[in-house]
Amino acid sequence: MNNFEWKLENEWLQEVLKEVRKQFNEKHDFKEKFRKDSIETQKQLWEDIGSLSITNGLDQVVDFMEYITTLKMQKRRHEFVRKLEEKYEKMLLSPYFGRMDFLERGNDKAQKCYIGNFNLINDNFDFLVYDWRAPISSMYYDYEIGKANYICPEGSIYGEITLKRQYKINNGKIEYMFDSNLNIDDEILQDILSKSTDSKMKNIVTTIQREQNKVIRNEDYKNLIVQGPAGSGKTSIALHRIAYILYKHRDKIASQNIIIFSPNEIFNEYISDVLPQLGEDNMCQTTFKEYMQKALESDFKKESYSEMMENILAANKDPMYQRRIVSIKYKSSIQFIDILKKYVDYAEKKDRSFKDIILRGRLIISSKDLQELFLKDYIQFPLKRRLHKIRERILFLMEPYEKDWVNEVTSKFMESDPYLDKTEVRNRSIAIVKNEMKDIYSEINRMTEFDLIDIYKKLFMKLESFSANFNTGYSEKEIDEIKSYTLDNLKAEKLNYEDQPPLLYLKGVLEGIPKTSEIKYVIIDEAQDYTPLQYEIFYQLFKHANITILGDLDQSINPFMNVGDYNNISHIFPKDNTFIINLTKSYRSTMEITKFSRRLLGKDITYGCVERSGAEPLILGFSDEKSIKEKLLEDVKKYKEKGYKSIGIITRTVKEADEVYNFLKERVHVRAILKDDDEYVSDTLVIPAYLAKGLEFDVVLIYNAGNENYCCEEERLLLYTACTRALHILCIYYSGNCTPLLISAKSLI
Repeated sequence: MNNFEWKLENEWLQEVLKEVRKQFNEKHDFKEKFRKDSIETQKQLWEDIGSLSITNGLDQVVDFMEYITTLKMQKRRHEFVRKLEEKYEKMLLSPYFGRMDFLERGNDKAQKCYIGNFNLINDNFDFLVYDWRAPISSMYYDYEIGKANYICPEGSIYGEITLKRQYKINNGKIEYMFDSNLNIDDEILQDILSKSTDSKMKNIVTTIQREQNKVIRNEDYKNLIVQGPAGSGKTSIALHRIAYILYKHRDKIASQNIIIFSPNEIFNEYISDVLPQLGEDNMCQTTFKEYMQKALESDFKKESYSEMMENILAANKDPMYQRRIVSIKYKSSIQFIDILKKYVDYAEKKDRSFKDIILRGRLIISSKDLQELFLKDYIQFPLKRRLHKIRERILFLMEPYEKDWVNEVTSKFMESDPYLDKTEVRNRSIAIVKNEMKDIYSEINRMTEFDLIDIYKKLFMKLESFSANFNTGYSEKEIDEIKSYTLDNLKAEKLNYEDQPPLLYLKGVLEGIPKTSEIKYVIIDEAQDYTPLQYEIFYQLFKHANITILGDLDQSINPFMNVGDYNNISHIFPKDNTFIINLTKSYRSTMEITKFSRRLLGKDITYGCVERSGAEPLILGFSDEKSIKEKLLEDVKKYKEKGYKSIGIITRTVKEADEVYNFLKERVHVRAILKDDDEYVSDTLVIPAYLAKGLEFDVVLIYNAGNENYCCEEERLLLYTACTRALHILCIYYSGNCTPLLISAKSLI
């Protein structure tokens, strides 16, 4: 690029920065004005109203509420202007990152479109910078130089892109710029990928790729399923999709109308900065575990997902292990959903025996009438509500007879001694009648009780009859084992993780769905680790919302409890309004790490990767685990000295992570993440593989991939997930014999 072009670009940058400073100063002045107005209002409130007192009359309260309304309005204005001021502060550092010259069909002069994180419009309503989410900006991501079009409220606009240019602007100065077609391997993408990762996920607006942009802006379908390999940017896409929705539908959708289900609290913390970087408030962030354990209001001990993973990975020599695995697989199967639905039908229509309610020889209501209420009059209500209404109906019908009985007892007391205290006599009479009626009340409670755990128990007490008509693939002996294993746990007041989704499903169907109409968009990340039953629950909860599901089937960390295949949930979401998008490129790791990880999968992989070279992964054998720990210490120091900011020491289990952490903590600065709600920071971290999903590190050091640790096919995807956390360096250590899972990958290094 010649000096003249540099001169023109610098002049334009100065013009943009001048306008940004002007608008920043205006907003700063407004903010200060609103702050002073608020202080003045509070002062007037105190002077005019003073302290509130009921003796001062209603007029004082009315005046007080007027002041409060004014204060609230001033606070909203102040907050609105403060956010705009923050936006301009960011723009002063880097107002835009791209330029696209677009010659619209029928025009003779191309329009220069500078693209940044935010719009910048001057007093003449000229766009100096376009927000990356604006309709015209979509062409920057979707097209190379040549014919292009975009869709705006007026319809489709056709023309030709005559120039595409990229910039790196820091502290208001152009560091470099060049003309580009924004290919995957361009210089800016390479520059960003080669840097060390930080403590939080960053936005990717400067490097959004064409296939990513199609997901971000897709509004053709209500439900999107996005399948993509490790490092394809699925979570970033989800967050930028939220930012796009908030931009395009800002008059209808706010951040509180969007919810994202993340794999754990660690990941929630990791992604928490992306939307604020883009000028948007964070949406509601939760986990399925958090939602489920709040909804299941039981005193039973509830196992967490992490505890289940520990049990699967660390308890394989326990005599109960196989019983547990069979139970998990059975309750995660598609057939179990059908069994649950059959059981719900039974619980709603057949599993209820009513008796005549007779009080002192009088028929209050017959069993036939109760059955009529249950199966006809109240059929539109969920089971729990139906039973509650039946109970209310019985008590209503009994009330006059019960009162008459109390009056009779009271009269007899007063006849025997007219000087007795009337209140005391009345209370004694009520107590006597209640005691006489305790058997009737006990029968009413029996007929109308709703105990979710007890309902679940009854399913397993009769499991063989409910599973008889379904080809579950389990033998009678296995069904009997599942039945006894589950009932034993429930008797011990223990809720294994795999029992909680079925209970949540039953609660939703039999108690009624909680109100979620304010949620308009749902994001489900790490989709591969949810079962078909959990998707039934998602759809049950949010059937009126738009749902975006993102995952990678090759990263199913739990071999026994996962979606299996997206075909397994195709019956849940309406087919004509659901679309699967396959991402085809990985951007995270170097070519060497990516190719190594692919070979680890042991199957043909066709997706592409960014052409960024680095060191080959290392696989190192040692005589014992102590030697591995000593090598870890040596390598942590080495990579820290080389300037890498984040180092992930990935173990198989929490027990291993704790051992490694205790060895290292006195010798080098290191942190440990041992629970799914531990705080995430960019550092040297010791973390179990199943808690590391979704995260990324400059350097990944995998602790003990020996045959004793990763010994079976079910753990292949867990090891693959651990390897794909690495951006630049991957080292795998083992003691004894190396796991056979690594043989194919190792032989080609």
